[in-house]
Amino acid sequence: MGESIAEAEQVTLVLKELRHRPELFNEKLFPLLYQVMRRMARKRMNGERGARTIQPTALVHEAYVRLVGSDGQWENRAHFLACAANVMRQILVDYARKRGSAKRGSGAIQVPLDDRANPAELPLDEILAVNEALDRLAEIDPVKAELVKLRFFGGLTVAESAKVVGLSLTTVKEHLRFAQAWIGRRLSATAGR
Repeated sequence: MGESIAEAEQVTLVLKELRHRPELFNEKLFPLLYQVMRRMARKRMNGERGARTIQPTALVHEAYVRLVGSDGQWENRAHFLACAANVMRQILVDYARKRGSAKRGSGAIQVPLDDRANPAELPLDEILAVNEALDRLAEIDPVKAELVKLRFFGGLTVAESAKVVGLSLTTVKEHLRFAQAWIGRRLSATAGR
């Protein structure tokens, strides 16, 4: 996400150091990853229609608070970003729930998992529906669900997602095609009820 190899290695070294000195999160890790997390959040918020979701800065700060409060044992930069993507997903879902989304639309919901993927463009009730479908997918195929989280909620590219889960680019693309179709069918069935 715009970082050099040296910066990625520096992040991995700091993450290893955090295992023994968690107080370094504020001092060393967050400054290194703040801009990366802002880019992730901005990508999630681009094209926002109306006041559907929170602002990128608020999303990053809330994610920061949750990450600092966790007992994260992050292995490397990719693992940390995967956790950050998951936290951002949960924040968006929590926000949608708080906003009191009443009922889903009757049409099929499309879940774009390409580089234009942006949950901020979905109405809040559809974010909740995607989250519910994603939870169901995780029950049958956790890897595919993780890829959707990374792409759709975390804003990682296909290549970055492949690195995080340790699969080839081709395999990740196939998994994402399957996940998109599966979630689309699930959402269509749910919307038709």
